[in-house]
Amino acid sequence: MSIVNYFNHGFQSDIGKLKFSEVPQVLKDILNDKDLIQFGGKNWSRAQDDLNDIDVELRPMFVLCLFALVATDQCMQTYFKPHYAAWRTHTAYPKFGWTRFGFYNENPLKLLSVPEQAQLVDVEQTCALMREFVGFYRTLVSDYCHLHAPQISADLFFSRLLQDDIFAMGEGRVVTTFKQAAPVLIKGRTLDVSASEGYLLVA
Repeated sequence: MSIVNYFNHGFQSDIGKLKFSEVPQVLKDILNDKDLIQFGGKNWSRAQDDLNDIDVELRPMFVLCLFALVATDQCMQTYFKPHYAAWRTHTAYPKFGWTRFGFYNENPLKLLSVPEQAQLVDVEQTCALMREFVGFYRTLVSDYCHLHAPQISADLFFSRLLQDDIFAMGEGRVVTTFKQAAPVLIKGRTLDVSASEGYLLVA
């Protein structure tokens, strides 16, 4: 099965198998997101519970697709704020993080590193999918921007994402393989934005 086919025909139901937790109403009000729910916990402490009901053979595709959505959500929230409300309206996917005295985004790269460390995914299979995944991810963002945010180009989006400080994290083979493949996400290969302009985890 290709990643595109899985995303269109399997992922949407699999994401409902995550173990969600409620976000306090006061935070929903502050973030102006009445449907906000979360999963994961700090450092994805609930990874095993979240992945228990995902078919083992499909987990590599699942974590890659989940990474794409979480990273896109956080990047839109941080760098493209005028478009974020529309993104949430169109997607309404759960947030990856935890709450204490506020809502804290977790590093989306942990969606790739934690399952590897906990031996919850086949690392070889996940790495072998990476070239296909980055092509899928580029198309996913390009299509969304074309339909809903034509002011944003895919090159600009991925320039912001790949220069964010979250990419200082380098844990495991899957993260390393993604970083090696990631330049393909920017067709022009020209990065002209400053990494100091934002940080996904404090959005």
